[in-house]
Amino acid sequence: MFWKNGTETATGRTGSIAARLTFWYALLSVALIASAGSVLYWVLADQLHREDDRLLAGKIAEARAVLVLHPGDYAALREEVQHEAETLPGIYIRVLNAQRGIVADSPVSSPIFDNRGPFASSPLAVDERGRNWISGDGKSYRIMSGRFETGSRFTVHAAMSLSKEEQFLAAYRGTLLLAVAIALAIATAAGYLIARRGMQPVSRLAAIVDELGAGQLHRRVGDEAWPLELRPLATNFDRLLSRLEDSFTRISRFSADIAHELRTPLHILRGEAEIMLSRDRSNEDYRACIESAMDEYDRLSHMVEALLFLARTEQPAAQIDRRLLDLGQEIAAVCAFYQAMADEQGIPLIARGTGKVLADSGLLRRALGNLVANALRHTPSGGRITIDAETLRNRAAEITVSDTGCGMAPEDLPRVLERFYRADGARSRQGQGTGLGLAIVRSIMNLHDGTVSIQSELDRGTAVTLTFPAAAGTA
Repeated sequence: MFWKNGTETATGRTGSIAARLTFWYALLSVALIASAGSVLYWVLADQLHREDDRLLAGKIAEARAVLVLHPGDYAALREEVQHEAETLPGIYIRVLNAQRGIVADSPVSSPIFDNRGPFASSPLAVDERGRNWISGDGKSYRIMSGRFETGSRFTVHAAMSLSKEEQFLAAYRGTLLLAVAIALAIATAAGYLIARRGMQPVSRLAAIVDELGAGQLHRRVGDEAWPLELRPLATNFDRLLSRLEDSFTRISRFSADIAHELRTPLHILRGEAEIMLSRDRSNEDYRACIESAMDEYDRLSHMVEALLFLARTEQPAAQIDRRLLDLGQEIAAVCAFYQAMADEQGIPLIARGTGKVLADSGLLRRALGNLVANALRHTPSGGRITIDAETLRNRAAEITVSDTGCGMAPEDLPRVLERFYRADGARSRQGQGTGLGLAIVRSIMNLHDGTVSIQSELDRGTAVTLTFPAAAGTA
Protein backbone atom coordinates (compact mmCIF):
# COMPACT_ATOMS: atom_id res chain seq x y z
CA MET A 1 0.00 0.00 0.00
CA PHE A 2 2.85 2.38 0.82
CA TRP A 3 4.54 1.82 -2.54
CA LYS A 4 1.24 2.13 -4.37
CA ASN A 5 0.40 5.42 -2.66
CA GLY A 6 3.94 6.66 -3.25
CA THR A 7 3.72 5.89 -6.94
CA GLU A 8 0.35 7.58 -7.28
CA THR A 9 1.64 10.63 -5.44
CA ALA A 10 4.76 10.87 -7.60
CA THR A 11 3.13 10.17 -10.95
CA GLY A 12 -0.49 11.08 -10.36
CA ARG A 13 -3.38 8.64 -10.00
CA THR A 14 -4.18 9.10 -13.68
CA GLY A 15 -0.60 9.80 -14.75
CA SER A 16 0.99 8.30 -17.81
CA ILE A 17 2.54 4.86 -17.89
CA ALA A 18 5.77 6.46 -19.13
CA ALA A 19 5.93 8.61 -15.98
CA ARG A 20 5.39 5.58 -13.77
CA LEU A 21 8.02 3.56 -15.61
CA THR A 22 10.41 6.50 -15.29
CA PHE A 23 9.75 6.77 -11.56
CA TRP A 24 10.41 3.09 -10.92
CA TYR A 25 13.40 3.00 -13.26
CA ALA A 26 15.00 5.99 -11.52
CA LEU A 27 14.18 4.60 -8.08
CA LEU A 28 15.68 1.23 -8.96
CA SER A 29 18.80 2.82 -10.45
CA VAL A 30 19.37 5.00 -7.39
CA ALA A 31 18.73 2.05 -5.06
CA LEU A 32 21.23 -0.13 -6.93
CA ILE A 33 23.89 2.59 -7.08
CA ALA A 34 23.39 3.53 -3.43
CA SER A 35 23.50 -0.13 -2.37
CA ALA A 36 26.66 -0.76 -4.37
CA GLY A 37 28.26 2.41 -3.00
CA SER A 38 27.29 1.48 0.57
CA VAL A 39 28.81 -1.96 0.19
CA LEU A 40 32.01 -0.48 -1.23
CA TYR A 41 32.08 2.07 1.59
CA TRP A 42 31.73 -0.68 4.19
CA VAL A 43 34.43 -2.77 2.53
CA LEU A 44 36.76 0.23 2.35
CA ALA A 45 36.21 1.17 6.01
CA ASP A 46 36.74 -2.43 7.10
CA GLN A 47 39.92 -2.67 5.04
CA LEU A 48 41.25 0.54 6.56
CA HIS A 49 40.60 -0.81 10.05
CA ARG A 50 42.44 -4.01 9.17
CA GLU A 51 45.39 -1.98 7.92
CA ASP A 52 45.36 0.07 11.12
CA ASP A 53 45.33 -3.10 13.21
CA ARG A 54 48.28 -4.53 11.28
CA LEU A 55 50.16 -1.26 11.76
CA LEU A 56 49.50 -1.18 15.52
CA ALA A 57 50.39 -4.86 15.85
CA GLY A 58 53.63 -4.10 14.02
CA LYS A 59 54.50 -1.30 16.44
CA ILE A 60 53.92 -3.65 19.40
CA ALA A 61 56.14 -6.27 17.74
CA GLU A 62 58.90 -3.65 17.17
CA ALA A 63 58.84 -2.69 20.85
CA ARG A 64 59.21 -6.34 21.79
CA ALA A 65 62.08 -6.76 19.31
CA VAL A 66 63.99 -3.82 20.84
CA LEU A 67 63.63 -5.29 24.34
CA VAL A 68 64.77 -8.67 23.09
CA LEU A 69 67.85 -7.16 21.39
CA HIS A 70 68.61 -4.77 24.26
CA PRO A 71 67.35 -6.37 27.49
CA GLY A 72 67.15 -3.84 30.28
CA ASP A 73 68.17 -0.97 27.93
CA TYR A 74 65.13 1.25 28.26
CA ALA A 75 66.98 4.14 26.62
CA ALA A 76 67.02 2.23 23.33
CA LEU A 77 63.32 1.54 23.77
CA ARG A 78 62.53 5.23 24.41
CA GLU A 79 64.61 6.19 21.40
CA GLU A 80 62.65 3.75 19.22
CA VAL A 81 59.33 5.04 20.52
CA GLN A 82 60.36 8.65 19.83
CA HIS A 83 61.54 7.68 16.35
CA GLU A 84 58.18 6.08 15.60
CA ALA A 85 56.33 9.18 16.81
CA GLU A 86 58.44 11.43 14.58
CA THR A 87 58.23 9.14 11.56
CA LEU A 88 54.48 8.52 11.76
CA PRO A 89 52.60 11.49 13.22
CA GLY A 90 49.45 10.39 14.99
CA ILE A 91 51.03 7.22 16.41
CA TYR A 92 51.10 6.90 20.20
CA ILE A 93 52.95 4.15 22.08
CA ARG A 94 53.36 3.45 25.81
CA VAL A 95 55.36 0.58 27.28
CA LEU A 96 54.79 -0.48 30.88
CA ASN A 97 56.81 -2.84 33.07
CA ALA A 98 55.01 -4.88 35.69
CA GLN A 99 57.51 -3.74 38.40
CA ARG A 100 58.70 -0.31 37.22
CA GLY A 101 55.56 1.09 35.56
CA ILE A 102 56.00 3.28 32.45
CA VAL A 103 59.36 2.68 30.84
CA ALA A 104 58.73 4.41 27.48
CA ASP A 105 56.13 6.85 26.25
CA SER A 106 55.42 8.89 23.12
CA PRO A 107 56.81 12.44 23.42
CA VAL A 108 53.57 13.99 22.15
CA SER A 109 50.76 14.27 24.68
CA SER A 110 47.50 12.57 23.82
CA PRO A 111 44.16 12.02 25.58
CA ILE A 112 44.72 8.32 24.99
CA PHE A 113 46.95 8.06 28.05
CA ASP A 114 45.40 10.68 30.39
CA ASN A 115 43.22 9.94 33.36
CA ARG A 116 40.08 9.54 31.26
CA GLY A 117 41.68 7.49 28.55
CA PRO A 118 40.81 3.88 27.67
CA PHE A 119 43.78 2.49 29.67
CA ALA A 120 43.42 4.64 32.81
CA SER A 121 41.36 2.23 34.88
CA SER A 122 43.55 -0.83 34.27
CA PRO A 123 46.93 0.15 32.78
CA LEU A 124 48.15 -3.43 32.52
CA ALA A 125 45.00 -4.79 30.88
CA VAL A 126 45.46 -6.24 27.41
CA ASP A 127 43.13 -6.11 24.36
CA GLU A 128 44.91 -7.61 21.39
CA ARG A 129 41.98 -6.86 19.09
CA GLY A 130 41.83 -3.37 17.66
CA ARG A 131 38.90 -1.17 18.53
CA ASN A 132 37.82 2.42 18.09
CA TRP A 133 37.76 4.99 20.86
CA ILE A 134 36.39 8.54 20.80
CA SER A 135 37.90 11.14 23.08
CA GLY A 136 36.08 13.87 24.90
CA ASP A 137 36.81 16.39 22.14
CA GLY A 138 35.19 14.11 19.54
CA LYS A 139 38.37 12.75 17.94
CA SER A 140 38.54 9.09 16.99
CA TYR A 141 41.42 6.71 17.69
CA ARG A 142 42.24 3.11 16.95
CA ILE A 143 43.75 1.36 19.99
CA MET A 144 45.38 -2.02 20.65
CA SER A 145 47.32 -3.65 23.48
CA GLY A 146 49.88 -6.44 23.64
CA ARG A 147 51.83 -8.33 26.36
CA PHE A 148 55.09 -10.26 26.28
CA GLU A 149 57.88 -11.36 28.66
CA THR A 150 61.59 -10.87 28.17
CA GLY A 151 62.91 -11.52 31.65
CA SER A 152 60.11 -9.34 32.95
CA ARG A 153 56.50 -8.81 31.97
CA PHE A 154 55.80 -5.88 29.64
CA THR A 155 52.55 -4.36 28.37
CA VAL A 156 52.45 -2.19 25.25
CA HIS A 157 49.57 0.19 24.47
CA ALA A 158 49.46 1.47 20.88
CA ALA A 159 47.05 3.96 19.36
CA MET A 160 46.71 6.00 16.22
CA SER A 161 44.56 8.97 15.20
CA LEU A 162 41.82 8.30 12.67
CA SER A 163 41.33 11.91 11.59
CA LYS A 164 42.87 11.40 8.13
CA GLU A 165 40.86 8.26 7.55
CA GLU A 166 37.67 10.03 8.60
CA GLN A 167 38.44 12.83 6.18
CA PHE A 168 39.04 10.27 3.46
CA LEU A 169 35.79 8.44 4.22
CA ALA A 170 33.88 11.75 4.40
CA ALA A 171 35.21 12.66 0.96
CA TYR A 172 34.17 9.21 -0.27
CA ARG A 173 30.66 9.71 1.14
CA GLY A 174 30.40 13.09 -0.54
CA THR A 175 31.51 11.59 -3.84
CA LEU A 176 28.99 8.77 -3.40
CA LEU A 177 26.14 11.20 -2.75
CA LEU A 178 27.15 13.24 -5.79
CA ALA A 179 27.26 10.08 -7.90
CA VAL A 180 23.80 9.09 -6.66
CA ALA A 181 22.40 12.55 -7.47
CA ILE A 182 23.93 12.48 -10.95
CA ALA A 183 22.70 8.92 -11.50
CA LEU A 184 19.22 9.99 -10.42
CA ALA A 185 19.18 12.82 -12.93
CA ILE A 186 20.55 10.64 -15.73
CA ALA A 187 18.24 7.74 -14.87
CA THR A 188 15.21 10.04 -14.81
CA ALA A 189 15.99 11.64 -18.16
CA ALA A 190 17.09 8.42 -19.86
CA GLY A 191 14.26 6.42 -18.31
CA TYR A 192 11.66 8.89 -19.54
CA LEU A 193 13.06 8.85 -23.06
CA ILE A 194 13.23 5.05 -23.06
CA ALA A 195 9.71 4.76 -21.65
CA ARG A 196 8.31 7.22 -24.19
CA ARG A 197 9.99 5.36 -27.01
CA GLY A 198 8.78 2.03 -25.64
CA MET A 199 5.19 3.34 -25.39
CA GLN A 200 5.08 4.45 -29.03
CA PRO A 201 3.44 1.18 -30.16
CA VAL A 202 0.70 1.77 -27.58
CA SER A 203 0.10 5.26 -28.97
CA ARG A 204 0.04 3.84 -32.50
CA LEU A 205 -2.45 1.17 -31.46
CA ALA A 206 -4.63 3.81 -29.78
CA ALA A 207 -4.53 5.94 -32.96
CA ILE A 208 -5.55 2.97 -35.11
CA VAL A 209 -8.42 2.08 -32.79
CA ASP A 210 -9.53 5.72 -32.70
CA GLU A 211 -9.82 5.74 -36.49
CA LEU A 212 -12.15 2.75 -36.50
CA GLY A 213 -15.81 3.34 -37.15
CA ALA A 214 -18.86 1.47 -38.34
CA GLY A 215 -17.43 1.46 -41.86
CA GLN A 216 -14.01 0.08 -40.83
CA LEU A 217 -15.10 -2.89 -38.73
CA HIS A 218 -13.54 -5.20 -41.31
CA ARG A 219 -10.08 -3.86 -40.47
CA ARG A 220 -7.83 -5.94 -38.23
CA VAL A 221 -5.05 -4.49 -36.06
CA GLY A 222 -3.39 -7.81 -35.25
CA ASP A 223 -1.94 -8.06 -38.76
CA GLU A 224 0.79 -5.55 -37.91
CA ALA A 225 4.06 -6.39 -36.17
CA TRP A 226 3.35 -5.53 -32.54
CA PRO A 227 5.66 -6.07 -29.56
CA LEU A 228 5.15 -9.28 -27.64
CA GLU A 229 3.32 -7.50 -24.79
CA LEU A 230 0.79 -5.88 -27.16
CA ARG A 231 -0.02 -8.96 -29.24
CA PRO A 232 -2.72 -10.23 -26.82
CA LEU A 233 -4.27 -6.75 -26.77
CA ALA A 234 -4.24 -6.54 -30.57
CA THR A 235 -5.70 -10.05 -30.81
CA ASN A 236 -8.48 -9.13 -28.37
CA PHE A 237 -9.21 -5.97 -30.37
CA ASP A 238 -9.56 -8.11 -33.49
CA ARG A 239 -11.95 -10.43 -31.68
CA LEU A 240 -13.95 -7.43 -30.49
CA LEU A 241 -14.06 -6.05 -34.03
CA SER A 242 -15.21 -9.43 -35.34
CA ARG A 243 -18.01 -9.52 -32.78
CA LEU A 244 -18.99 -5.93 -33.54
CA GLU A 245 -18.91 -6.59 -37.28
CA ASP A 246 -21.08 -9.66 -36.82
CA SER A 247 -23.48 -7.71 -34.58
CA PHE A 248 -23.70 -4.80 -37.04
CA THR A 249 -24.31 -7.24 -39.89
CA ARG A 250 -27.06 -9.02 -37.99
CA ILE A 251 -28.61 -5.74 -36.89
CA SER A 252 -28.55 -4.41 -40.44
CA ARG A 253 -30.04 -7.64 -41.78
CA PHE A 254 -32.56 -7.69 -38.96
CA SER A 255 -33.60 -4.10 -39.71
CA ALA A 256 -33.97 -4.93 -43.38
CA ASP A 257 -36.02 -8.03 -42.52
CA ILE A 258 -38.30 -6.04 -40.22
CA ALA A 259 -38.82 -3.41 -42.90
CA HIS A 260 -39.59 -6.12 -45.44
CA GLU A 261 -41.97 -7.99 -43.12
CA LEU A 262 -43.83 -4.83 -42.13
CA ARG A 263 -43.99 -3.49 -45.66
CA THR A 264 -45.99 -6.45 -47.01
CA PRO A 265 -48.98 -6.26 -44.60
CA LEU A 266 -48.97 -2.45 -44.76
CA HIS A 267 -49.11 -2.56 -48.57
CA ILE A 268 -51.94 -5.07 -48.37
CA LEU A 269 -53.88 -2.91 -45.91
CA ARG A 270 -53.30 0.24 -47.91
CA GLY A 271 -54.15 -1.43 -51.24
CA GLU A 272 -57.41 -2.87 -49.93
CA ALA A 273 -58.34 0.44 -48.35
CA GLU A 274 -57.66 2.33 -51.59
CA ILE A 275 -59.78 -0.17 -53.56
CA MET A 276 -62.63 0.17 -51.10
CA LEU A 277 -62.44 3.98 -51.26
CA SER A 278 -62.19 4.17 -55.04
CA ARG A 279 -66.00 3.81 -55.34
CA ASP A 280 -69.04 2.95 -53.34
CA ARG A 281 -69.13 -0.63 -52.07
CA SER A 282 -71.70 -2.86 -50.53
CA ASN A 283 -71.72 -3.76 -46.87
CA GLU A 284 -70.49 -7.25 -47.73
CA ASP A 285 -67.45 -5.79 -49.54
CA TYR A 286 -66.62 -3.55 -46.62
CA ARG A 287 -67.02 -6.47 -44.24
CA ALA A 288 -64.72 -8.64 -46.36
CA CYS A 289 -62.12 -5.81 -46.44
CA ILE A 290 -62.27 -5.42 -42.66
CA GLU A 291 -61.94 -9.19 -42.12
CA SER A 292 -58.90 -9.24 -44.42
CA ALA A 293 -57.44 -6.29 -42.51
CA MET A 294 -58.04 -8.11 -39.22
CA ASP A 295 -55.93 -11.01 -40.49
CA GLU A 296 -53.08 -8.63 -41.28
CA TYR A 297 -53.50 -6.85 -37.94
CA ASP A 298 -53.32 -10.21 -36.18
CA ARG A 299 -50.16 -11.08 -38.08
CA LEU A 300 -48.59 -7.72 -37.21
CA SER A 301 -49.58 -8.16 -33.56
CA HIS A 302 -47.95 -11.60 -33.40
CA MET A 303 -44.83 -10.25 -35.08
CA VAL A 304 -44.50 -7.33 -32.65
CA GLU A 305 -45.10 -9.64 -29.68
CA ALA A 306 -42.44 -12.05 -30.92
CA LEU A 307 -39.94 -9.24 -31.46
CA LEU A 308 -40.54 -7.87 -27.97
CA PHE A 309 -40.08 -11.36 -26.54
CA LEU A 310 -36.78 -11.80 -28.40
CA ALA A 311 -35.60 -8.37 -27.21
CA ARG A 312 -36.35 -9.27 -23.58
CA THR A 313 -34.68 -12.68 -23.75
CA GLU A 314 -31.48 -11.24 -25.21
CA GLN A 315 -30.99 -8.79 -22.34
CA PRO A 316 -27.99 -9.74 -20.12
CA ALA A 317 -30.15 -9.36 -17.00
CA ALA A 318 -32.93 -11.63 -18.26
CA GLN A 319 -34.17 -13.90 -15.46
CA ILE A 320 -36.23 -17.08 -15.69
CA ASP A 321 -38.14 -19.05 -13.06
CA ARG A 322 -36.46 -22.47 -13.19
CA ARG A 323 -38.28 -25.33 -11.54
CA LEU A 324 -37.99 -29.10 -11.65
CA LEU A 325 -40.74 -30.05 -14.12
CA ASP A 326 -42.25 -33.35 -15.20
CA LEU A 327 -41.72 -33.66 -18.95
CA GLY A 328 -44.76 -35.88 -19.41
CA GLN A 329 -47.09 -33.29 -17.91
CA GLU A 330 -45.58 -30.39 -19.87
CA ILE A 331 -45.79 -32.25 -23.18
CA ALA A 332 -49.34 -33.38 -22.44
CA ALA A 333 -50.40 -29.76 -21.81
CA VAL A 334 -48.95 -28.63 -25.14
CA CYS A 335 -50.59 -31.54 -27.02
CA ALA A 336 -53.95 -30.75 -25.39
CA PHE A 337 -53.73 -27.13 -26.59
CA TYR A 338 -53.01 -28.10 -30.22
CA GLN A 339 -55.16 -31.25 -30.35
CA ALA A 340 -58.16 -29.53 -31.91
CA MET A 341 -56.04 -28.02 -34.70
CA ALA A 342 -54.37 -31.38 -35.31
CA ASP A 343 -57.74 -33.17 -35.45
CA GLU A 344 -59.02 -30.60 -37.94
CA GLN A 345 -56.03 -31.30 -40.22
CA GLY A 346 -56.24 -35.04 -39.68
CA ILE A 347 -52.78 -35.26 -38.04
CA PRO A 348 -52.30 -37.35 -34.89
CA LEU A 349 -50.17 -35.92 -32.02
CA ILE A 350 -48.12 -38.66 -30.34
CA ALA A 351 -46.41 -37.99 -26.98
CA ARG A 352 -43.89 -40.51 -25.66
CA GLY A 353 -41.34 -40.68 -22.84
CA THR A 354 -41.02 -39.19 -19.38
CA GLY A 355 -38.35 -37.49 -17.31
CA LYS A 356 -37.46 -34.40 -15.32
CA VAL A 357 -36.09 -31.06 -16.48
CA LEU A 358 -35.05 -27.87 -14.68
CA ALA A 359 -36.76 -25.17 -16.72
CA ASP A 360 -39.27 -22.34 -16.81
CA SER A 361 -42.65 -23.93 -17.45
CA GLY A 362 -44.05 -21.05 -19.52
CA LEU A 363 -40.96 -20.79 -21.72
CA LEU A 364 -40.74 -24.56 -22.17
CA ARG A 365 -44.36 -24.74 -23.30
CA ARG A 366 -43.86 -21.81 -25.65
CA ALA A 367 -40.85 -23.46 -27.28
CA LEU A 368 -42.70 -26.77 -27.69
CA GLY A 369 -45.79 -24.92 -28.90
CA ASN A 370 -43.79 -23.10 -31.59
CA LEU A 371 -42.33 -26.40 -32.78
CA VAL A 372 -45.73 -28.15 -32.85
CA ALA A 373 -47.38 -25.22 -34.64
CA ASN A 374 -44.56 -25.16 -37.17
CA ALA A 375 -44.91 -28.92 -37.71
CA LEU A 376 -48.69 -28.60 -38.19
CA ARG A 377 -48.11 -25.86 -40.73
CA HIS A 378 -45.82 -28.02 -42.85
CA THR A 379 -47.30 -31.50 -42.42
CA PRO A 380 -50.01 -32.61 -44.85
CA SER A 381 -53.19 -34.44 -43.79
CA GLY A 382 -52.49 -38.05 -42.96
CA GLY A 383 -49.02 -37.35 -41.57
CA ARG A 384 -48.08 -37.48 -37.91
CA ILE A 385 -46.27 -35.42 -35.30
CA THR A 386 -44.35 -37.09 -32.48
CA ILE A 387 -42.97 -35.55 -29.28
CA ASP A 388 -40.35 -37.76 -27.57
CA ALA A 389 -38.84 -37.08 -24.13
CA GLU A 390 -35.71 -38.83 -22.90
CA THR A 391 -33.22 -38.58 -20.05
CA LEU A 392 -29.67 -39.16 -21.25
CA ARG A 393 -26.89 -40.96 -19.38
CA ASN A 394 -25.36 -37.68 -18.25
CA ARG A 395 -28.78 -36.82 -16.75
CA ALA A 396 -29.45 -34.19 -19.40
CA ALA A 397 -33.03 -33.96 -20.72
CA GLU A 398 -33.80 -34.20 -24.43
CA ILE A 399 -37.08 -33.43 -26.20
CA THR A 400 -37.52 -34.18 -29.92
CA VAL A 401 -40.44 -32.88 -32.01
CA SER A 402 -40.57 -34.70 -35.34
CA ASP A 403 -43.02 -34.64 -38.24
CA THR A 404 -43.54 -36.37 -41.58
CA GLY A 405 -43.97 -33.15 -43.50
CA CYS A 406 -42.27 -31.66 -46.52
CA GLY A 407 -38.86 -31.26 -44.89
CA MET A 408 -36.17 -28.73 -45.73
CA ALA A 409 -33.34 -28.52 -48.23
CA PRO A 410 -29.79 -28.97 -46.81
CA GLU A 411 -28.82 -25.40 -47.74
CA ASP A 412 -31.65 -24.03 -45.58
CA LEU A 413 -30.71 -25.86 -42.36
CA PRO A 414 -27.87 -23.51 -41.28
CA ARG A 415 -30.20 -20.48 -41.41
CA VAL A 416 -33.60 -21.68 -40.26
CA LEU A 417 -32.95 -20.49 -36.70
CA GLU A 418 -32.37 -16.91 -37.89
CA ARG A 419 -35.06 -14.29 -37.54
CA PHE A 420 -37.49 -13.91 -40.45
CA TYR A 421 -35.82 -16.69 -42.40
CA ARG A 422 -38.26 -18.89 -44.29
CA ALA A 423 -37.38 -21.80 -46.50
CA ASP A 424 -40.18 -20.89 -48.86
CA GLY A 425 -38.68 -22.60 -51.83
CA ALA A 426 -38.41 -25.92 -50.02
CA ARG A 427 -41.50 -25.95 -47.84
CA SER A 428 -45.03 -25.28 -48.99
CA ARG A 429 -46.71 -23.46 -46.13
CA GLN A 430 -50.27 -23.47 -45.02
CA GLY A 431 -50.95 -19.92 -43.92
CA GLN A 432 -48.54 -17.10 -43.23
CA GLY A 433 -46.00 -17.20 -40.37
CA THR A 434 -43.77 -14.47 -39.01
CA GLY A 435 -40.48 -16.36 -39.51
CA LEU A 436 -39.69 -15.87 -35.79
CA GLY A 437 -40.87 -19.16 -34.29
CA LEU A 438 -37.57 -21.04 -34.46
CA ALA A 439 -35.63 -17.91 -33.47
CA ILE A 440 -37.76 -17.74 -30.31
CA VAL A 441 -37.06 -21.42 -29.62
CA ARG A 442 -33.31 -20.78 -29.89
CA SER A 443 -33.54 -17.78 -27.53
CA ILE A 444 -35.47 -19.85 -24.98
CA MET A 445 -32.85 -22.60 -25.11
CA ASN A 446 -30.06 -20.03 -24.71
CA LEU A 447 -31.76 -18.80 -21.54
CA HIS A 448 -31.71 -22.39 -20.24
CA ASP A 449 -28.08 -22.93 -21.33
CA GLY A 450 -29.38 -25.60 -23.71
CA THR A 451 -29.02 -26.30 -27.43
CA VAL A 452 -31.24 -26.71 -30.50
CA SER A 453 -30.42 -29.13 -33.31
CA ILE A 454 -32.38 -29.75 -36.52
CA GLN A 455 -32.39 -32.72 -38.89
CA SER A 456 -34.49 -32.65 -42.03
CA GLU A 457 -34.89 -34.30 -45.42
CA LEU A 458 -37.03 -33.09 -48.30
CA ASP A 459 -40.38 -34.87 -48.51
CA ARG A 460 -39.51 -37.04 -45.48
CA GLY A 461 -39.95 -34.69 -42.54
CA THR A 462 -38.11 -32.70 -39.90
CA ALA A 463 -36.92 -33.45 -36.36
CA VAL A 464 -36.03 -30.63 -33.92
CA THR A 465 -34.21 -31.67 -30.73
CA LEU A 466 -34.07 -29.54 -27.57
CA THR A 467 -31.33 -30.52 -25.12
CA PHE A 468 -31.45 -29.20 -21.56
CA PRO A 469 -28.42 -29.45 -19.22
CA ALA A 470 -28.45 -31.90 -16.34
CA ALA A 471 -29.90 -30.71 -13.05
CA ALA A 472 -29.68 -32.04 -9.52
CA GLY A 473 -32.68 -34.16 -8.71
CA THR A 474 -33.29 -35.46 -12.23
CA ALA A 475 -33.66 -39.19 -12.65
